[in-house]
Formats: sequence, structure tokens, C-alpha cells
Amino acid sequence: MDTRETMRAFVGNGFSRRNFVKLAAGTALLAALGPITGCAPKTVSAQEASASANRTVSCDVLVVGGGGAGVTAAALAAQNGADTVLIEKMGWLAGSSSLAIGTLYGAGTKMQQEQGIDDGWEGLYEYFLTRGGDKQDDEMQRFCAQHFGETIDWLREDLAVPFKDTLSLKGTDTVPRAHNLKPDATVALNAVYAMALQNGVRFDFEMPAESLIVENGEVKGVLARHSAEDVVEYRAAKTIIATGGFCRNSQMIDEYMPDYSGVYTEVGVGCTGEGLQMGLDIGADYIGHGGTNGILACAVSAGQSKLIDKKAMWVNAEGVRFNNEAGQTHDIYYQVAHFPGQSFYAVYDKAMVEALNADLKASYDLGLEMGIFAEAETVEEAGNALGINGAALQQQLDEYNAMVAAGEDTQFGKKAENLQPIDQGPFSVLTMGVCTHGSFGGYKVNTQFQVLDTAGQPIPNLYSAGEVCCGSFIYDDYPAGGCGLNFSYTSGRYAGINAANAVRA
Repeated sequence: MDTRETMRAFVGNGFSRRNFVKLAAGTALLAALGPITGCAPKTVSAQEASASANRTVSCDVLVVGGGGAGVTAAALAAQNGADTVLIEKMGWLAGSSSLAIGTLYGAGTKMQQEQGIDDGWEGLYEYFLTRGGDKQDDEMQRFCAQHFGETIDWLREDLAVPFKDTLSLKGTDTVPRAHNLKPDATVALNAVYAMALQNGVRFDFEMPAESLIVENGEVKGVLARHSAEDVVEYRAAKTIIATGGFCRNSQMIDEYMPDYSGVYTEVGVGCTGEGLQMGLDIGADYIGHGGTNGILACAVSAGQSKLIDKKAMWVNAEGVRFNNEAGQTHDIYYQVAHFPGQSFYAVYDKAMVEALNADLKASYDLGLEMGIFAEAETVEEAGNALGINGAALQQQLDEYNAMVAAGEDTQFGKKAENLQPIDQGPFSVLTMGVCTHGSFGGYKVNTQFQVLDTAGQPIPNLYSAGEVCCGSFIYDDYPAGGCGLNFSYTSGRYAGINAANAVRA
């Protein structure tokens, strides 16, 4: 199979050209690390660690994982006087925060005040309760509501991270609380990385943690392995696990989130769950209720393709509309993820295809070439070509166009400005799907971001931040776009501060 055929095979299974390159690079590095990624983490005693290692690195605070949460934790720990080391198993800052669009959700911010939006943490707390927070620990819901806005101000005011001028509505919220980084999430990651370097944090890349070191019931650091010849004992007074989620670990998804088994993912290539497993191996408690973060996707491009047009008509495999095409993306994701084949279909007409820009037309043509899009003189023919009930699809389109002509979507309430006729042949049917952007489950932590054991007690010297412990905040469905990214930065801030303060205590 040549390179083009190989890439088409990957794309046909949900991979984009861009992600094919990134995943290939990441997979090559992981393969080069040999048995590290294949070994199940285990508890290692201090004596065993010393016997296995060929060198030792000592510090006050050790951070495991180089995403937004981990780098922030390291920066704040160092700023608060702790000698800090961060280890990352990939060769770059590889957390999913480096791939995020860049929205942070929060209330009571200076940016809201500047735009005349009267908002406070209390309103955000009440919103969280409507999105599953009432089923979670109330202290964590209050903590996040109180500090999310503070984190946005810290990034914007203290670190001069650029934000777009527009605040957005997300989830089912009625208050604009989504603060959008400019141009994307990398600006925040770069800012905290620079802060960490300025405060003297040492970064060791290509250094996967293999197991936690435990002595007399207390965590004393981790054993990591750069290569078969370079095994390092990292001895630390406090250890912060910030290794991200586990969407790239199919066994963990099957165990903890079986409803989403098999869903394609676009998370960082290093999100394979070893960091979480290390803690579970020493008795850490797991909290999660089977949910994942996800978006709508199309196999011809990464992320949420612009071909997923809310002005198109979307149908299921039976040719029937199933939701408001302009509805909340995350809510539609949960619905589609449970469809057979985890697919839905968008109906275009000639006018919509002709309106595509050059890049989108290239993606459209690729979809036709791959056989996941179909074009025909009638929508019935196009639907039949993809295995959809063409007759039902034709009937649905006729009913949809009648609603458009009347100016009211009586089926799902799509707003008039998003209604346009789809009545010029030839017609196209585009196969769409979903992909995961994170896992909602992991370590159970308190608001000090100490990892708790199954008896509810803090494991001595062990902290956590970011997606690896976000199940303590998010119940099942995503509250609103930007909550996960803000949880990473907020938990990173406080895990770093608390760990550093505990070292000095």
C-alpha cells in the first residue's frame, strides 16, 4: 500500500491529513520508547526504585505531564518557592490543551465588566447545578464557579494572553461566559510555559513515568524511563499528576465509558491513561459517570469541519431529521455517538456546493473521492448511494423545504436566519460523524487538588490537575464549551500553589 492509499485508509476511519502526520510522529516516538507504553504501571517501593534507576533527580515538587494543567502547576509551584521539575513523556508539550480551540468559561471577569455584563460566580454555580453539578461534590462546584473567572483574569491581565473581543453563549447558558483565546489555546500554553521557565522550572522531555514510588504509605516521586539504559528515580516532596485523559486507551474507554467505545478521537497522542493507572495502582479513588467530551466531525478534515453547516439539513441513517442543526454541538454529539455507526448525514444542494471556498471545495471533492459523500440529480439517489433510505430522505427534504417556505421550523425550532431552501439539483449527501475531545473521569480530588483514596482520605504527597481528575467537576455531559480548558488551568494553578505551600509547611 503506497503513502496515499495508507492515508486514505486512515482518513476513511476518521483521521485527517494533519492528524495523520501528527499521530505518525507521536506513534513513532512511543514505539521508540519500547516497553514503556506497553507496561501496566505498578507500585514501586523506594528500595526498588533505587535499585532500578541509574540516576536520581531530587526536587520539592515533581509535575508529571506537560499540558496546560501540568505546565501551570509547575509555574505556580516554582513561583511560590518550590524547586520544581516537570517530566513529559513526549518530546513536546503534548497535552490536549495544545490542540484546543481555546475557550475558557468563567464568570465575574474584567472582560465581562468592560462589556457591561453583570455577572458573578453565584450565577455560574447555579448553572453548573443544572448541568449535573447537583450530583457532584458541592464544594468542587462552588470552587470552580468562584475561581474560573479569576483564572481568565490571571491569564489576560497578569500574563497578557490575548483574547478575542467577543464573549459567547455556550451550553444551555443564557449569560455570555465563554472567553475565547486569540487565535487559539496555544497562546495560553505558551504564556504559562514562559512563566515556568522564568521561575526556573526544569523540563525533562521524552521521559515517561513508569510508576509511583511509595514509602511507608507516602508518595515519594516516580520512576521514569527515558530508555532501556536511562532509568531515572525522581524523588520529590510532592508529586502532581497532570497526564491528561485516556481517550487513546481503548481498554480504559471500554471499562469506564463503554457507551463511547470505538469513537474516533483527536486528543493528544500521549493521552493513553498511564498517569491515571499509576494512582489507581496505589489505591486512588476513581470518579466518573461514563461521559466524554466530543464534537461533530468529518473524516475529510480535523476538528469540526466547516462542512458541518447548520444551514444544511441533517438526518440519521433512516433519512429522518433528529435535532436542530443549529443546536448545541456537545448535546448533538451525545446523540450521534449512540447512532449505529456513529454517523449522521448533511444534505446540500447545488447552491451550497457552489458557495464553498477553495479549501472547503477541496475537502468536498476528497469526500466524493473517498466515497463518504454522494452527489446525484435527486436527493433520493444520493441517499441510496450511501445506504440511506432515499425515499424517506426525499420526503423529509420536501417537508423541510415546506417549513423553510413558511418561515418556521415546527419540527425542531431552528431559527429563521438558519433556514434556507435546499431545492436546487444536483443534491449532495455528506457523511458526518463524531470524535472525542476528552474523557470525563479520573482521580477523585478535593478542592486542594489532593488525590483521595477509596476511603476518602488524601494520599500523602500526591496531587493532581487537569483532565486526569476532571471527573471530580464534570458529572457526565459537558456543562459548556470552555469548562474543561478552564478546569485544567484553574486546577493547575491551585495544585501548584498548594503543593509548594505544603513543602514549606
